Order: sequence, then C-alpha cells, then structure tokens
Amino acid sequence: MSRLSPAKDGSPLTIASQVVPFSYWPTVKQTRRAKLQQRIFTSDPWALIAEGIADSCPKRSREAALAFRAQAEDFYDAAISMGNRNLGAKPLLLYYSFLNLSKAYLLTRGHTAPEDRPGHGISERARIRQVEGARLTVHPSQSRKPQLFSQFQEALTGTAVPSTRYYRLGSLMPQILFGHRVWCSAANEPERFLPIKEVQYIDSRTDHEAWIRLHIDKQELAKLHLSQEDALKFSRLGRHWRFVHPSESDVSNPLYIEQVGGTAYSHRPSEALSELTSNVRPYLWCSVLLHPPYRKYYLYLSPKNETNSVLPQLLSMYLIMFLLGSITRYQPHQFDRLLETRYGAHLIGAVTEIPTQYLYLMASELLEREVTRASLA
Repeated sequence: MSRLSPAKDGSPLTIASQVVPFSYWPTVKQTRRAKLQQRIFTSDPWALIAEGIADSCPKRSREAALAFRAQAEDFYDAAISMGNRNLGAKPLLLYYSFLNLSKAYLLTRGHTAPEDRPGHGISERARIRQVEGARLTVHPSQSRKPQLFSQFQEALTGTAVPSTRYYRLGSLMPQILFGHRVWCSAANEPERFLPIKEVQYIDSRTDHEAWIRLHIDKQELAKLHLSQEDALKFSRLGRHWRFVHPSESDVSNPLYIEQVGGTAYSHRPSEALSELTSNVRPYLWCSVLLHPPYRKYYLYLSPKNETNSVLPQLLSMYLIMFLLGSITRYQPHQFDRLLETRYGAHLIGAVTEIPTQYLYLMASELLEREVTRASLA
C-alpha cells in the first residue's frame, strides 16, 4: 500500500462559533444567513408529520395529504398491534402504510396532484424455493400512466426511474441495515456495512473551501478484511474520494476519507453545506438511535456485479415491504414457506425492525429536519 497523503489543512466548519454537526439538513434558511437546525425528539412522529403537511403542503393538496397520512397511521398501528406472533397480514399492512405515507409526502412536495391515480410502479415474481432469485420489476412513469415508485424515487433523489428496471431479492436483502448480520449468516457472505465513526464538515477559511471528512476505524477495515482501495471501490466513492493520514494531534489515530475536491464558497462557509451534503448522501446509510449520537452512519459495500442494484436506503426498504406484502396478499399459503427458508429469520427481522426506522426517516424527509426517537427516562 502506498503511503497516504496528509489530510487537507482545515478545521470543523462553524456557524456563529458553533461546530455544525453532520445532518442531511444541517441548517434552516433565514433572511440573511443560515441558522443551525436542531434535531427534534419525539415519541409520536405521526403528529409531527401532520404538522409538517399542514405547514408546507400546497393548499389544493393539503386535505388529500392529511387523509393519506391518517390512513398510513391506521395501517401502521394495525400492523404493530399484531406483535410478532402472527405475521400473516403484517407485511401487507405495513406496505400500505408505506404507500400512503409516500403519497402524503409526494403531495406535500408537489410531485403529484390530488386527482392523480398513479400505479404502484412495482410488480413481483416470487419463487419461494429460490428466495434470492425472486424478482421485482420497477416501471417508469408515462405521460398518461404515472407510477408512484418512480415519483417517490424522483422526490428523494431528483431522478425518476428512467426505464424498466429489475431487482433480485438477493441483491436487496443485504441492503437492509437492520438484521444485516443475520443475512450474512444465512447467505454465508461477509458483512457489507462499514461503520463511520463520524462525518464532518471541514472548512478552510484561507482557501474559502469546504469538504466532507469521514472518520473510519482501522479495526473495522481489518475485521472486514478490506483494503483501503477496496473500501473506496465497493462503497462506490471511487476516485472522487481518498484515504488520508490524520494529523499527529489526533490521538484517536483513525483513518480519514476525504473528498479530493472541495466546494468553494464566496463569503460564508454555510454556503457550501447543501452541496457538501448532496455529494456524500448517496453513499450513506443511517440508523436512528435512542441515545447519542442519535444517527449512526455507514457505507454500504456492494460487490461489483450488484452495483446497479444499489438503491437509496428508503427505497430498498420500500421494495422489500412491497414484495412481502404482495406475497401475503396473493400467495398467503406461501408466506410461511418463505419464513421457513434460511432467510426466514432475516425477513422476520425486517418486518419487525424496518417500520420504526422507516417512519422516523420519512418524518425527517417530510420536515427536512432530523427527527429522532425520544428516550423514555
């Protein structure tokens, strides 16, 4: 391995002398300058979602958005009340909760209208005996036939589904952060999530440039038997990022991954925050935590032959729930067989753990502000 270059000279980016912690929405716009945006703690994200719709949804769509939100909550509550003893209808209820919540989100963001009746945008062909080969087909929207999944993808990423796409369940299951090690055991595969100790905004006031720095624990690379080159390749960071040597003053002795090129700004470093966040977000998965730091970030390490199947975190969760919901609706006799396969424990974990995480992540998307779980003292 070649000797690492030193980390670029910079310090944590600040606003009004406060360090800006990493977030998908670090600041809120004010008349003259940006202001740090604090996370919201809540045990009832549904109420926050309703407030967000009331505040920001276009007037002509507001009634419909609130109704879809109410239905989403009803489906969600019905699913959660079932517990884990009887999973027969739970995935179907959860999918319809996700579906209606996404409709409320799309109406609020102006990506659809109350009179629109989009299709699901997804179809499935499940083979219970070959779980990994179960195939989901994602359809693009057409002028007279909008597709909800494509609209949802466009709202989250800025890019709609361009053409018909196919996703194997075997490529989607490892993208689910929760219960990942159960999947590893069932598939006899190495772990694919590389934990990030910290994501930082770094600023050089001298050069009027800011960039992202990821702190990586050397032991995590060793545990995954991963070289630095492979970490960049499999995480899709590629040539736009590089490992660098930390400063001698950093006694924790981590490894850094930095952007090769930074983002220039004219006056205030806060001008660069939106672009910096957009540059790194496609590569991150996150878990909503009860305790500090409240968000834990990861890089997903995809094999080369599955790179085209990597989806943003919310979309992979949505597709998994669609598939399980479709099986329980159209082939209920097959669902128990699915749970008896070697992936059964992972799929049970997905049905159990995804809903809460999905709800808090979607609340954050709708409010454009970090929403996290309130810890009960």
